[in-house]
Amino acid sequence: MAKINASQLQQEIMAWLTQSQNVYLATCDKQHPRVRPMVLFISEERYFFATFSGDAKVAQIQNNKFVEVCIPLTEDGHTGYIRLSGIAKIVKDAALKAEASERCFFFDQFFSGYDDPDYTLIEFEPDYAEYLRPGENHSQSINLKLS
Repeated sequence: MAKINASQLQQEIMAWLTQSQNVYLATCDKQHPRVRPMVLFISEERYFFATFSGDAKVAQIQNNKFVEVCIPLTEDGHTGYIRLSGIAKIVKDAALKAEASERCFFFDQFFSGYDDPDYTLIEFEPDYAEYLRPGENHSQSINLKLS
């Protein structure tokens, strides 16, 4: 396993995040974990999910802001992952919702505009990462604060 310093590890994780938009988001529904595939997208170095306002994940995040994201990695026939823990919050700011909607590649397929009542923007603020490089057997962890 190639150990590197925290700054290099964070840079390596960030490189994967800019490539991989398909992730699994875990929330908590009372005492039960709930995991679903999502698209994580970046706008101004901030992390977002777009979803329908009536989806269960919206209420789950309103009740418990602590979430985890898992990004499966594949490289040269080997697998690995990045797990990010942090908080999620429902974005109410119309300007931020409008800006983020322009960065979401599938937005126009599902929503009529940033003010569509069916559109909810979720911001994800990770503070901890566990990273297993594809082909390695042991993960590395780092405390981080991505802005």
